[in-house]
Amino acid sequence: MNRKQTGLIFLLLFVLNINISQAVFTKLGKAGFAFLKIGVGRATGMGEAFVAVANDVSATYYNPAGLALIKNKEFLLSHNEWILSSRLEYLAFAHPTNFGTLGIALTYLNYGEFEETTIDNYQGTGRTFSANDMALTLGLARMFTDKFAFGGNVKVIQERIWDLTANAVALDLGIYYNTGWRNLRLAMTISNFGPDARFSGKQLDVTITKPENWTWPWTISPIPATYKTENFILPTIFRVGLAYDFIRHENYLFTIATDLVHYNDLNERINVGLELNFKRYYLLAGASVNTDFEYASWVLWRSSLCGGFGAAFNIFGNTILNLDYIVRDLGRLGLAHRVNLKLGL
Repeated sequence: MNRKQTGLIFLLLFVLNINISQAVFTKLGKAGFAFLKIGVGRATGMGEAFVAVANDVSATYYNPAGLALIKNKEFLLSHNEWILSSRLEYLAFAHPTNFGTLGIALTYLNYGEFEETTIDNYQGTGRTFSANDMALTLGLARMFTDKFAFGGNVKVIQERIWDLTANAVALDLGIYYNTGWRNLRLAMTISNFGPDARFSGKQLDVTITKPENWTWPWTISPIPATYKTENFILPTIFRVGLAYDFIRHENYLFTIATDLVHYNDLNERINVGLELNFKRYYLLAGASVNTDFEYASWVLWRSSLCGGFGAAFNIFGNTILNLDYIVRDLGRLGLAHRVNLKLGL
């Protein structure tokens, strides 16, 4: 397959995805496990246009095929001060081996404490409860040629609200291809593909008592019962992207990337990102634009903007420490702050 054929295929995929998305009715708010859509790592400073970059351990989130690009062991700790008092933590580790690169990641989102309210006590009962989300990801990627890589993840997901829990298992699949021309990369992924989930727990247990003046068919009173919750879909995400080294120099590198992102429960987004690398230092900038312009205008256009900066340091011999800070404007919801610490061993 030559370069023109490869480019034509990806262009057709872009057009096909846009046409399909315009024909399908909206599914806003239909999926659960929404935390799986919160980005991690330095990609969040590039508008999350990272599927074709994916050259560090955060590939466990964006494109598992990118794990195959990692030459040494890497460890990532990402801390995100999200909306209100919620905090997202992301731990990831990648280990190259002879048969491929192994990746493992843990995502944990803590929503904090909430005050219990009921119909009878709408101002609060004085009791509190907590909520959190968690996902454990195991991945494997391999270079099949010097330009083509394929990878996949298996993830176990849990969402907990008080003592109610929902559990699921999902798959991520990704491909990566380097055309060899100015390091132009093409990539595609599908994330969070799996069966529906539902909540269960003690809060759904109830006791049904016999109504007054009712004699049949009640033979036991009270009767224990459990509410059955509705199934909900997983937030499946399809990404296709390009990355291009606009300027390659011995002392600096300027990379441009763009992704088209299709959600099964949200409007499509176009992500655009820039990374300017001066050996030890790097600058990041990007935007994630909602394709529904009316909606994007309502939530404020600036909510698509993000940026950050970072630096790499040599510590303990060949160990490299990357430290970066990223800020994302969430419009009416304020700013989200991220700090990422990566070790290359």
